[in-house]
Amino acid sequence: MLEVNILGCGSSLGVPVIGCSCLVCKSDSPYNKRLRSSIIINQNETRVLVDFGFNIKEQLLNSGIYHLDAAILTHEHADHLSGIDELRVFFYIHGKPLNIFILESIAPLIFERYKYLFDGGMLKMNIVSEFQKIKVNDVIFQLFPQIHGAIKSLGIRVEEFVYSCDISSIPDNSEKYLYNTKVWVVDCVDYKSNTKHAGLERVFEWSKKYGPEKIYLTNMSHNIDYHEIITKIPPHIIPLYDGFKIKL
Repeated sequence: MLEVNILGCGSSLGVPVIGCSCLVCKSDSPYNKRLRSSIIINQNETRVLVDFGFNIKEQLLNSGIYHLDAAILTHEHADHLSGIDELRVFFYIHGKPLNIFILESIAPLIFERYKYLFDGGMLKMNIVSEFQKIKVNDVIFQLFPQIHGAIKSLGIRVEEFVYSCDISSIPDNSEKYLYNTKVWVVDCVDYKSNTKHAGLERVFEWSKKYGPEKIYLTNMSHNIDYHEIITKIPPHIIPLYDGFKIKL
């Protein structure tokens, strides 16, 4: 069985946003409390973390995650990367460096910025190409590039599950990885798209084009009220909340 643990489904500022008095930020509903976007993919006792931003220590503690087999970084933005120092704890837990898979175009930047972690043997950098398949134990992860404004982010497919956080458009040669899926977790920062992120209207277009059985919305900003958006979407499109678990 494949299980995906949603550690966080919020956009770069999280929800609530510091200093904001909008109704969503002031909401008492736990469904409107969102840490930065991050997931754990768990299959056959293999646990792989995808992204590790500002909240990763809190997220791992909240989820009771004390073992990781590897981590994948989708791109270099701080809300997905800045908690990397917290991952050194797994060196002390497992007695060996944690494997982190990083796209070749950003690997030199990441290595230079966090050289002490890699040279110190606490983390092991594994450089990957855009369309590479990586194997962690017996689980295969198919990587593919996505457009995220002026940069690229990595999409990830495992069997019939796809994760596409921080995406504004899809390159032609990546489209094949979006067909014949049961579950697609996809960026939905707002009701309308912007130059860096998909919004709900684009998710509707992609749903019609690629036809996944279910779409789960992630990377949601404080412009999205969970209880409001759920009344505006069809049953196969579902807004996430922190701590949600998807089972395939």
